[in-house]
Formats: sequence, C-alpha cells, structure tokens
Amino acid sequence: MEDIFKPIECNDDDVVEIGDNIYKIRRIKSGTSQSSNQNLSNQLQQGLNNQKIQFPSCDYFSHKGIDCKILTLGSQNWKNGKIKFKLSVEFYIEEDVEINNSQDLDVAEVESSLDELRRRLQEES
Repeated sequence: MEDIFKPIECNDDDVVEIGDNIYKIRRIKSGTSQSSNQNLSNQLQQGLNNQKIQFPSCDYFSHKGIDCKILTLGSQNWKNGKIKFKLSVEFYIEEDVEINNSQDLDVAEVESSLDELRRRLQEES
C-alpha cells in the first residue's frame, strides 16, 4: 500500500488538534524536549547497557553531545568528534484524491456563498 502521508515543515505558531485538544507546535516541541529528556536518557542508557554498549552516564539528548573518536572507512587516522542523539517531532499530512475533491467543494461553497451575498446586496440596493 502506498504511503498517503507526506512530511511538512511547521512553524512554532502553527497549531495541531489531537483528540479534543489543540496545541501550538512550540508547546509540543518544548514539552517534548523539557519533560522527556531525563526519562529518555535513562531508558536509552538502560537499553544500551542491555546490548552491552557502554556509554558514560549523561544526558544523551544534551546539545553538547558525548566526546568520542571516529575511524571512518578508508581513513588512516581517528578523528575527534561528538556523538549526539536527537529526538524530533515530525508532522505529516494526508494526501488523497478525496481531500483534493473536498477542497474543490470548499471553493464551490465559497463561490456559492459569495453569489448569495451579492444577490442580497443587490436586493437591498
């Protein structure tokens, strides 16, 4: 089945409705980064430990990152760097023929409403 959703870029002042609640994008991003970082860091640490991967205890989602060295394929030397983990919030909209048809209907409804308004204005004149 073809994926009918496509990713979109959102501004901080855009809003999203989830169930009966409406939130600004800024609030979702802020809430995700502030309230979850420590819990997610702890869960990531535990998950890595379970896989026998040992990282120093830290806030994995810190902007500072974790000091490391990397040896890339074909390179002769190790390079100093940082490893960073990022949590992202992405938004997708549904693309469907029915949506395009409903948009056409909306335009028709607006035109019909404008025609009705014009008729009323002419009657009053």
